[in-house]
Amino acid sequence: MRIHGLKSGKMLKELRGHSSYINHCTYTYDGLRVVSSGSDGLVKVWDPKTAECVASFRPNPAGVEVPVNCCQPLPKSDHVVVCDRSSTAYLMTLQGQVVKTLSSGKKTGGDFLSACVSRMGQWLYCLGEDQMLYVFNVGSGKLDSITACHDKEPIGVCHHPHKNLLATFASDATLKLWRP
Repeated sequence: MRIHGLKSGKMLKELRGHSSYINHCTYTYDGLRVVSSGSDGLVKVWDPKTAECVASFRPNPAGVEVPVNCCQPLPKSDHVVVCDRSSTAYLMTLQGQVVKTLSSGKKTGGDFLSACVSRMGQWLYCLGEDQMLYVFNVGSGKLDSITACHDKEPIGVCHHPHKNLLATFASDATLKLWRP
């Protein structure tokens, strides 16, 4: 993973450590850490000033190498939501401790491809390979609702930074906006 200067385009830092593709990366809300998730099944926490990996862990409790699709920081927290290629999302500390699991309950066909957190951190939205949007209450860990969202293979979901608005997009070139 590389950090480049926007004006110069020059590489400022290079963060090495994943052994396969990096699927997602994000800054923590305080901006002090970068969290990355990869196809090697690892979540890594980086110090962007030193380019040092300060933590590395597998979200899967069995330690199985399952590709990690995304990681999302919770607002005003040192926790991150991690989705691997399963029907379970994990609320974790930046040191890798699982605080809570959020599961769709599906055994097959509902693996999470992407996820995002509401702007206040109360809701987690997980986009499943079954074209469904799973909505979890982060506080209780309970599945609140399931909504059919696309006819073709879904790709991603994101939450507006200031409004209660979601966007989902799929391989059929559709982008849908949702008011939760």
